[in-house]
Amino acid sequence: MRPIEKIAVIGATGRLGAPVVAALAKTFQVRALVRSPDKARTMLPPDVEIVQADLRDIASLRAGLEGMDAIYLNLATETADLDLPFYEEREGVRNLIAATQGLDIQYIAKIGALGAYPPAVKAIRQNMVPNIIRMQGHEIIAASGIAHTFFAPTHFMELLPNMINKHALQWIGNTRVKVYWISVADYARQVVKAFQNPQAMPVHCPVQGPEAIAVKQAMQRFVQHYDPTLKIRAAPLWIIKAIGLFNPHMKFVAHLFAYFGNHEDPFYAEQTWRDLGTPTTTIDIFARGLREQPAGR
Repeated sequence: MRPIEKIAVIGATGRLGAPVVAALAKTFQVRALVRSPDKARTMLPPDVEIVQADLRDIASLRAGLEGMDAIYLNLATETADLDLPFYEEREGVRNLIAATQGLDIQYIAKIGALGAYPPAVKAIRQNMVPNIIRMQGHEIIAASGIAHTFFAPTHFMELLPNMINKHALQWIGNTRVKVYWISVADYARQVVKAFQNPQAMPVHCPVQGPEAIAVKQAMQRFVQHYDPTLKIRAAPLWIIKAIGLFNPHMKFVAHLFAYFGNHEDPFYAEQTWRDLGTPTTTIDIFARGLREQPAGR
């Protein structure tokens, strides 16, 4: 495999995609394939090339991939429905692989989830729909013959500030499960190292942070270091399930947190730390950094 110089990113404007793009752009030539170029220009570094493309349009994907060495995929499935006609992580991935035919793509890396990591899957009592769909997409990539890595992260610390509503940090269901929370900054550094040495990368790469912390403790530490005036609340899962009977989004939220509450993180990332570096961001460091960010960012 030749050294990677040019990387096409799909999902570049996502909450987890944009920080990875910024990190990749410091080392590689990055082209973001996006549906909305105007939005992308406001979010991504100025040296990132922006090309309009859509996972439903193979021709646009092929044009965007022309001349690229590798692909990074930041995709997500946000539904509890197993019967939709199109999922970005399955049908979208199938279109992407079709678009690579005849091109010289050396390597594909994709964000997944710890619940799609094969050793973890064996211990899962009932997997959630997003993991089922993404594993089907992984099979499509694997069948392409292109070298690939599926990153399998646990919960991102960035989930915590997104759970703030009405001056309270809120969770749904079980707060006792322990999680090796990972920051997107640490994850982005690992992704960069993977693209620098893809031939040494495993197919499946578990991503976990420096310490296992129960959800309740993580919430307490986040509030302490970010904004001690925030309240901490945990909503009963059954209430969200009841609302989900009438609201598709809340049905997915209930599905997601039911899964979260039933699965605690074993530690899988020892080899990842050796290969890609040990994460150093704790909940405390993350919260303080978020607090110190300039207003409006």
